[in-house]
Amino acid sequence: MIQFSAVSKAQFLNDYWQQKPLLIRNALPDFVPPISAEELAGLSLEEEVESRIVIQHSDTDYELKKGPFPESVYQELPEENWTLLVQGMDRLIPEINSLLNEFNFIPRWRIDDIMVSYAAVGGNVGPHYDHYDVFLLQAQGERRWQLSSQHCTAENHIEGVDLRLMKTFIVEDDMVCQPGDILYIPPKWGHHGIGLTDDCMTFSIGYRSYQGQELWDSLGDHLSEMSAFQASYQDPTWSDNLNPGEITDKAVTQAQALLLSALQDKSLLKTWFGRFATQLDAEASRQLPEPLTEDETPEFEAFCQALTECDGMEKDPVCRFAFAQVANETLLYINGAIWDKQGAEDDFIAALCNQNELSPNDLQRSANHALLFDLWQLQFLVFIE
Repeated sequence: MIQFSAVSKAQFLNDYWQQKPLLIRNALPDFVPPISAEELAGLSLEEEVESRIVIQHSDTDYELKKGPFPESVYQELPEENWTLLVQGMDRLIPEINSLLNEFNFIPRWRIDDIMVSYAAVGGNVGPHYDHYDVFLLQAQGERRWQLSSQHCTAENHIEGVDLRLMKTFIVEDDMVCQPGDILYIPPKWGHHGIGLTDDCMTFSIGYRSYQGQELWDSLGDHLSEMSAFQASYQDPTWSDNLNPGEITDKAVTQAQALLLSALQDKSLLKTWFGRFATQLDAEASRQLPEPLTEDETPEFEAFCQALTECDGMEKDPVCRFAFAQVANETLLYINGAIWDKQGAEDDFIAALCNQNELSPNDLQRSANHALLFDLWQLQFLVFIE
């Protein structure tokens, strides 16, 4: 877990998370980036990898290029003032996925992805704000960060630029991050990061943002799919001199009461929210592993024997696992679905969701083997080699 220094972990969660930035000096003092700038550039050439290059030509002139790129793009770049960004690195590099273990003080299902950026001297993506929480780990080199809490509004942007950059950016804090430092930035805080060295690499551990409309639509879909919330609207007592074309306040109040009755059902909401929180975005859905074919799948008994001889199992990094206690039952959620546990024990379900890997000891109880076999056939779990 990252090393908090000036504040404790409890102070961070109470006073900083989603409230204000915090620079954590030497948070990961021994961190060595598991990927080089050359390897990062190589990934940006791949069709299935989401990548961008941002080139700054002047204070307000930024050029955005979207990958995949031809190799020649790196021969055409200027010596300074450009940045390469590659998304979803936790799904591509197991060692980067392991970095998420350092942030287990925030629920794992809140994670979006890890983006890795490389900047030449002066490289930056302009002053901007995001709607999500992010930890910015300085992996190597140095980067200057400027922060602002002012004018973080949709109206404050530079016209005619592909990136959504802040036109007015009033610097309130200015700092230089060195290897091992982590800067936490909450939603809607302006930030501007500038590479100071020619080996500047930053890991951005980003968290999902949930818009109200998104939650509302998802809840409606869940109610429809589960055939839940079948209660009927009840009219108010009508006035004997009503206007037949008027929708009255009393009628709206009745509709409001019906909707609130669903929102006050904690079991219903918890059942839905687990699905919502583990749902994959379109890009992640395309990256799901191919399930084993019938010819590739051995008999169940052979699989169980392999469990006794293996070094453990690990989850596919694309998949999202979570569990919840609902009405005295443990529900398992995987990739937006309520999953059939097939008799698996509650403590095993918790381990499956809490851990990236399952040890040989975690795999021994036969009650859990049917679920393991199911997830292995889908390649949501694989044997550690």
